[in-house]
Amino acid sequence: MVYTFIREATVSDNVYAPPLAPLERVVEQPCGFYVVSPAKLMTLATLTFGLYFYYWSYKNWSLYKRATQADIWPWARGLLCIFFIHQLYRRANEKIRGGGRTVDWDFEQWATVFIVLTVGANLLDAVARRVDEFAFLGGWLLLMIPLRAFVVSKGQPMINLAANDPEGLSNSRFSALNYLFMVPGALLWALALFGVWVIHR
Repeated sequence: MVYTFIREATVSDNVYAPPLAPLERVVEQPCGFYVVSPAKLMTLATLTFGLYFYYWSYKNWSLYKRATQADIWPWARGLLCIFFIHQLYRRANEKIRGGGRTVDWDFEQWATVFIVLTVGANLLDAVARRVDEFAFLGGWLLLMIPLRAFVVSKGQPMINLAANDPEGLSNSRFSALNYLFMVPGALLWALALFGVWVIHR
């Protein structure tokens, strides 16, 4: 009786052949924070008349939830960004310190400045709409938008550092969707500034 032996090998007899077993894949861990260059953040926040602040806050908390499985509502924290900006900076600082690094930047103070500017602008705008003597403030309050954008852009390097991209190079270019908001925003800014000039000339 003839027996035929069949040998199955997971490694080829050819020493030059690649291994048949699948290679182990390195799974990239979520960064937990929204990376964007400070210049891009400031530009988009200004040209969208501050609407970008809400998107920026939402993206940060959405990525944080994905990375930590925290029981939070990113959309709510996006809409109520002024109430959570301190906490956002603290979480970024905690991650940086957890990696053995430090940030020499008073994020608590800058977060407070952003809140004061936002609340102050809204209150003054309400007064300008209801009291004729303060109507002139309406045009000047436009300047609060780039000022607030500047304040938030000062904190973005810390968030980028927490996401291991200090310069925000992975999100420094403007996309087609960005231009879709930037172009109308620039036109609205031009009209608004022209209106202020006509009123106060």
